[in-house]
This record gives sequence, structure tokens and C-alpha cells, in this order.
Amino acid sequence: MIAKYFSLAILLLTLMPSLNAQTITGNVRDASGPLPGATVLEKGTQNGTQTDFDGNFTIEVSDSNAILVISYIGYATQESSLNGRNDLSIVLAEDAQSLDEVVIIGYGQTQNKRLVTTAVATVKSETIKQLPISQAEAALQGTIPGVVVQQNSGSPGSPQTVRVRGIGTPNNSNPLFIVDGIQVPNLSFLNPNDIVSQTVLKDAASTAIYGSRGGNGVILVETLKGQKRDMKPQVSINTFYGVQSLFNKPNLMNRDQYLQYYNQGVEAVNGNTAPGFRGAFTDAERALLPDTDWYDVVFDDALIQNVYGSVVGGTDILSYSLSGGFFDQEGILGGEGKSEFNRRNIRASLSIDLTDKITLDASAQYQFSERFTIPQNTGGAGVGISSFINALPPIYPAFDEEGNFFNPFINGGTPVANGVPINSLGAVTNPLFSIAISNNEATQDATNLNLSLNYDLTDNLRFRGWYGAFSNFIFNRSFTPLLVQPEQQFNTSPFVNYTEIKSRQQNRQWGGTIEYDFGRFLNQDHNLNVLLGYEAVETTFIGGDIINDTGSFLTNDFDKVNFALSEDITDATVVPGTTFPRNIESFFGKIDYNFKEKYLFSAVLRRDNSSSFGPDNRVGWFPAVSAGWVISEEEFLTDSKAINLLKLRGAWGISGNDQSSSPFAYAATVNTQTSYAGQPGIALTSLSNPVLGWEELTQFNVGLDINALDNKLGITLDYYIKETSDILLGATTPLTSGLNPAIENTGSVENRGFEVLVSYRENYESGFGWNIGANLGLNKNEVTDLGETSFIPGAQLTPQFNDFATRTQVGDPIASFYGFVVEGVDAQGNLIFADLDDSGNNQLSPDDGDKAIIGDPNPDATVGLTLGMNYKGFDLSAFMSGTLGNDIFDATIRYDALGTNRPAAYITEPGAPRNIVVSASPNGEQLISDFHVQDGSYLKMKNVSLGYSLPEEVIDRLGLKRLRLYVSGQNLFVLTNYNGIDPEIGQNNTGSPLNIGIDQGFFPQARQFILGLNIDF
Repeated sequence: MIAKYFSLAILLLTLMPSLNAQTITGNVRDASGPLPGATVLEKGTQNGTQTDFDGNFTIEVSDSNAILVISYIGYATQESSLNGRNDLSIVLAEDAQSLDEVVIIGYGQTQNKRLVTTAVATVKSETIKQLPISQAEAALQGTIPGVVVQQNSGSPGSPQTVRVRGIGTPNNSNPLFIVDGIQVPNLSFLNPNDIVSQTVLKDAASTAIYGSRGGNGVILVETLKGQKRDMKPQVSINTFYGVQSLFNKPNLMNRDQYLQYYNQGVEAVNGNTAPGFRGAFTDAERALLPDTDWYDVVFDDALIQNVYGSVVGGTDILSYSLSGGFFDQEGILGGEGKSEFNRRNIRASLSIDLTDKITLDASAQYQFSERFTIPQNTGGAGVGISSFINALPPIYPAFDEEGNFFNPFINGGTPVANGVPINSLGAVTNPLFSIAISNNEATQDATNLNLSLNYDLTDNLRFRGWYGAFSNFIFNRSFTPLLVQPEQQFNTSPFVNYTEIKSRQQNRQWGGTIEYDFGRFLNQDHNLNVLLGYEAVETTFIGGDIINDTGSFLTNDFDKVNFALSEDITDATVVPGTTFPRNIESFFGKIDYNFKEKYLFSAVLRRDNSSSFGPDNRVGWFPAVSAGWVISEEEFLTDSKAINLLKLRGAWGISGNDQSSSPFAYAATVNTQTSYAGQPGIALTSLSNPVLGWEELTQFNVGLDINALDNKLGITLDYYIKETSDILLGATTPLTSGLNPAIENTGSVENRGFEVLVSYRENYESGFGWNIGANLGLNKNEVTDLGETSFIPGAQLTPQFNDFATRTQVGDPIASFYGFVVEGVDAQGNLIFADLDDSGNNQLSPDDGDKAIIGDPNPDATVGLTLGMNYKGFDLSAFMSGTLGNDIFDATIRYDALGTNRPAAYITEPGAPRNIVVSASPNGEQLISDFHVQDGSYLKMKNVSLGYSLPEEVIDRLGLKRLRLYVSGQNLFVLTNYNGIDPEIGQNNTGSPLNIGIDQGFFPQARQFILGLNIDF
């Protein structure tokens, strides 16, 4: 009997755990879709399972309040308390500090992050999708140290200027862009939502495999693809709608301040005003005059909207994706049809296993975009809209009594505002009139096709071949319509014209690689991978005819106007276009070796043969080596609980830049329109250079990677020296030859810098998590040699100064500001300039010998700050970026024009230059000097976003995987000493780095408030 009761007790004890046991089902996914093979473990036990191909799992736990630990390589481990639930939906976030993160390194190769020996950095889709950007390059701003992204304008659709580790040449410093393995001119054709990652190759050891094209850095873009597993189609919809507005205005004089300043100017010349200018204003006249704030008149709120959808899916042997989107942004200056950008795109990809050894990948994309622009950042008469806004005094109304545009210039007469005669200003016009007659449109039809075939010849030997084609058809139109308002003397009939320019850029690329992975050998301690490849790239720019008709048209509607509506087509002129081909053929090889994943080594060698250079110098060799030591794998650190990764790496390499010259720069040029004794002939205009070659960039890099505190803390440090040699410049040609200079390889530029990237994250059992990141990039740029060239002038500013504002010379940074140095102001208020050459000249009228470097538009440092928090469905993120140590040349004030407006500080603060508002006698303001140079450092709140994801039980009832609502704000505030409208000033000419940091009236970036929605089915 005792034995019976004892057996019963044992049975009950055995069954008691099962009484509390519970079967749990769930799904594990990331932002893109399910995660097969994720580990699900009951915390504190060995009880666990893995997810299937759909990310689903089933596990039996001992307690309904157990905690599940979910982990997956490359993702942050997550804990989930059951709290009585039996069905879970888990979304894992990528782990920025993961030791096993895979990094794209080019030509179909990827590498474990801990084994990378070069300077490589990546921005993932999670970061990109937080920013409502129209251009993909903007996602790199402030996120990667050493990468400077400058928005050339706040105008919708404005291109971005990207610089990797400084400006390496006074010619073209643009990086190489590779999308899914295919070279493209830029990323403007991409929808940012289609981007999975952007990887920047920064040092020569990582870019040398791209040879002559990689010297300015390489940006590798990976786009959306499906996943090969048996999964249901995953549908995602992302949309937002927002309002934009002007967030800052310069402090210019208002009506009362301007009239006080004007009357003081009249008094200063004892009433002897310049011809045509009136005397002082009375108080009675002041009361009648308007107080026009031209920024309020011209700028207006504008809309921005985006709709994007994607479908990804797959089976065991194929994967696919399909996506499309629409983006529209109106400008806060000009608005719809004047300043606007809209883009429509569709993209598809397919990967299919033809056999168990052969895989075919294909992708195709089409994009159509329209961009309407108005003239900006110019002081030129008739087109400088932003200049007019700053220059036109507030006493001029926007419209007259009849609703016509008020004209500040009446030829042979006097403008009258509310019965008060005011001065006739010939140098500026009503900006509303200028906008009305400004019509500029650029449309782009871009297609990108990509095919690749992967053949696993053996378990270790793989062949990959590819073919890609990119085409971009660009159609530019401009139209000055007929606008006649006799009461205000507005009549554009002499200036009516319509212009069309059609061009096309085509890239074709094909090649192949063969890769052998020796795997582990010699007691499993050694790893070796060898890659050999061939590639050919054909790039052709087809410049179409420029057709211009200066006659009258049967319509004034820009949407309808064309040459068929010309009243006299015989007025039209045609300038033939030019075709520029550029071909390159390459062979390359790469070796990656490591011993016990502790000692790392990599070597690259590439041979390029280019049609762009002289027949005697078309072949270039580009070697690179790099090594790394994973110190954390040494015995003295393997048991460390604080250090997860400690890696020291060093690299040296040579790469090139083949974009600094036209394809035929090596050839002699002739003029076919020459005549001799009345007979047509041909004349030589410049000499050839058969040995013209690449600009060459040699770079040394040493870096340190640290992951610590259970991978919560990540630190990356890099120091580099980058020297550009054989820069393409004009040779010195005797004036007696009558020839233009030939192009030759001469000159050098050095960039030295230090980069820091720090991040930290923390997650708590309560469900609260936070992360913070900061990056700093220091760079010093110096021209070390210009050959026979003394200096290179740049940025000619007209009509304000009629002089060059920048000079590139040995010993100083590229495009440094160059002008006179102001020592002070004399008793009469004239600027006193330093006599730097001790010539004894009048310091009120300096000569060229008194000019010097007066500023540097290149930042000493770029900074980026990120902050993120999440708690029970809520998420908050913030992002700031800025620059330190750069200068801005303020050319927004029309010192050359009498009667124009001035900064309010001229009347509210002491020390202003002599009042010349009605005097033709100069006071020094009209000269390029450091009087106009300001500190351009800034820190801008680029983005703040607050989101809420509906809880699982709610979205399950709705049949959804995720539903997130969010609000965000962009450009909320800026900390700066610059008194202009926006310190974030880019490059005025996208083809040349010699005109940067000069504000002639930039289109400012808008403040945006956005409401968005993310839905996953």
C-alpha cells in the first residue's frame, strides 16, 4: 500500500509542470519580412526552437508568464514576456554593432564586418526611411564621418553634392555610384524607399578594385529584393503628407528703418543726391508708404506628399519584388509650376534558381521626373530673384492699384506709391514679375536594367557574369512669355523666347568574375578567397541640338507652348549637339586571407585601359593592400566580458579619377569657321598631349574598431592621408603662339583627416529601449602643387563685385576666399584695407598686391547626432547634423545698386560703413573683402519623428502585420552665427568645386511638418 501511494505521488509530481505548461505560437520578422531560422528560447532553460521558412514557430513553455528570448545573427536579441498570451508577433531590429553583420564590398562580394580591413561604412534602410527625402544621397548627410553632403539648393529636386574625405581635385570630385553592381551617374533616378543600404568605400584599399573610377570614393547601393523561402507575399505601403514653410528670414530694414537710413544718407551728402534720386522723406510721406516684407510676399506655404508601395515574396527556388511610388514637392518660393519636383517610378526584381547550381538575377526600373526651377543664387540683372528680394526696399508695394506688378524702375519717370514719389531703381525689379516670366522645366526618363548569372561550378568555385544598361533622356525647356503692363512699363515682347535642349546619357556595362573560396585548410586555421574579374564600361553622353526661337508665340501657356505655335519659325536658331563617348576595359584580382579570423590580409590589383586619355598613356595599374589584427581573439582578451571586438587595421592603396577631363582632352582642337583671304579654312587652336593620363589618388588609412559591453557600445576610429597627384591643369603656352593651353598632368592636393563614430544602445525588460550615436569627421585640405599654374580663380560674382571670389593656390585649401583684408573704418565710415604688400598705396583704394586668403568654405569638421527611444509601440527619433570651421561669403546685398535695402544692423548697431544709399561715391563695400565673410558653422535639427505602432491584438483583428502612424518635423531650428537665411549652402555649379559657400541668394531649405503612415500586410 505504501508503495502504491508513493508511486501516485511521483506521478502527480511528474504531471504538475504540465498542468502549467502552455503551447505558444508566433512569428518572427524584420522590417522586410519573415526571418527563417531565428532562435526562440525560454529564458533560464534549454527549451528552445527555430522559426520555419515563414518565420513561424511553436514552443511549449512551462509557465504562462515565461519570458521568450528571440535571437538572429545580425539582429539585436529581444526578450518578450508572455503575460498569459499564446500568440506572438516579434519584429527584430538590425544590430548596428553586430559582430556578424555582413558588409557589401563590391563585385558581388560580401564580408563579415569583423573581417573587414578597410574603411567602409553603411547606412541601412531603417535610417533612410525615417527621412522624407527626395534624393537618395541626402541620407548620407551627417550619418557617416568623412562624407560631406551639401544640398545645392532648397529648391525641390535639387541635386546633392557628395564629397568623400575632402575635395581631391579642383576638377570633378564626385564619387562613383554603383547600384546593384552597375555604374550610374548619380542616384537621382532612385526612390529612396527602394534602397536597402548605402555602403561608402572611403579609403584607397577599398576603392582600388574600381581602379581609375574610384579615387573620389565609391557608394554602393543595394536595392529591394525578395527572399528565397516559401512565404506569402509581403505588402508594404508607406505614405506621408505635409506642409512646408520658410523657417528663417534675414534681418533686413523695415519701412521706418529704411526711411531713417535714407534720410541720413541724404543729409550725409548735404542733399546732393545721385542724379534722379529724391531728397529726404517727410513724416507724412512715411505714413502713406507701405511696409512691404518681401519675404512674406514671395514665400508661401507649400505641400509635400509621397506614396510608396512594395510587394516582396518568394518560394524555395525564386524570389521577387515589385515596388512603385509617387513623390511631389512644391517649392516655398514660386510654388506649383514654377518651383516643383515630382517623380513617378516603378521597379521589379526577380531571382530564380534555374538549377541547383545556376541562379539568374534580373531587375528593371523606370523613373519619370519633372523639375520646375526659378533662377537663384545669382545677382545678375533680370534673373536674380533672391537678390531682388533682399535688395528691394520695403517702401515699394508688390502691386499697384490696378493689380499690376509694381515696377520699381520707370524709365524717364518716377514710381509713385500711394501718392508718394519714390526713386526709380534700375538694378532690381519686382521679384513677383521675375517669377511670372520665369519658366524652366527639366524632365528625365531614366531606365536601369540589370542581369546577372551565378554558376556554382563546384562547392568552392563560382562564376558570375553580368550585363547592365542605364539610360537617361533629359529634356530641358525654358520660356519667357509675353507680358505687357503699360501702366508699369512692363513689356517683355523684345525678350520673348522659347528654348528646347534634348540630351541623353547611356551606360552599358558587362563583365564577369570567377571566385574560389579555399575555405578552411591546414588544420582549419587558414582561410583564403581569390577573385579574378573582367569588366567593360561604355559611357556615352549625347548632347542634343539647342533650339531657340526668339519670336512671338500663339500662347503664353508654358504647358502648351512649342515650336509649332511659333508665329514665325524662321526666327529659330539651332546649335548642333556633341556626342562624348568614354570607354574603359579592365582586369582585376583580389585576395582575402585570414589566420584563425585573427590576423587578416587583403590585396587588390586592377589594370584599366581607357579611351579618355592619350594614346601613349591609356593603361593604368591600381594596387592596394590592407591588414588587420583582431586583438580581441588573443588569449588575454578572449575571456573579457567588457570587450567583444577590438580590431586594429591599416591600409594603403592607389586609385584614380577619370572624370576630370572631357573624353578628348588629349587631342588638339581646331576651329572650322576660320577664313583665309575670304576662303573658308581650318585653324589650330590648341595642342595635343598624347601622354595625358589619370589623376591618381594615393591613400594611407589606419583604423580601430571596438565593440564593448555586450555589443551595446560601438566605436570606430580612422586616420587617413589622401594625396591626389597628376591633377589635370592647363599647361603654360606662350602668348605668341596664339594657342589655348593643352591639358597636362601636374599638381597635387593633400587631405588629412580623423574620423570618429560612436554609438550606444540599451534595452530593458520593461520594453523601454534607447540608443544614441555621434560621428565627427575632421579634414584638412591643402593644395601642394599646381605645376606651372600660379593659381586658379573661381566664382566670378557679377554684378555686385565684378571679381572672382575664390582662389586655388599652393599652401591653401581648394576654393579659398580671396580678397582684401579690412583693418577698420575711418572717421567718415569708409572701409580701411590692409596694405599687405607695403606699397604705400591709399588704404581706401587697395591694389591687387593687397589681396590675400580671407576665408575657407571647406569645413574643418562635420558632425552628426542621432537619438532614438522606443516604449510599448511608441518610437521617437531625432537627428542633427552640422559643420564647424567653414566660412560663408555673403553676397546677398546689392552694394552696387543705389537706393537698395540694407541689413537692419546698419541702423540699429554702431560701426556700419558710410551711408551711400544715394551717393555714387564708394565706401569699400563694393570690393571682395573679409567684410563679407562670416562664420558658416551650424548645427541643424534635421529631423524629429514620433511614431506609434498599433498593438498586436489590434492589428491581428485588422488582418495586418503592422500599422504605424507618425508625425515628423524637418529643419526645425538651426544654431549658427551666420545672419543669412540658411547656412547650409552647397556648390553653385555641380560640375566644379570652385564655387562653394557663396550666398548670392540661395533657395532656402523649408521647414516641414509631416503626417505619415506605414502599413504591412
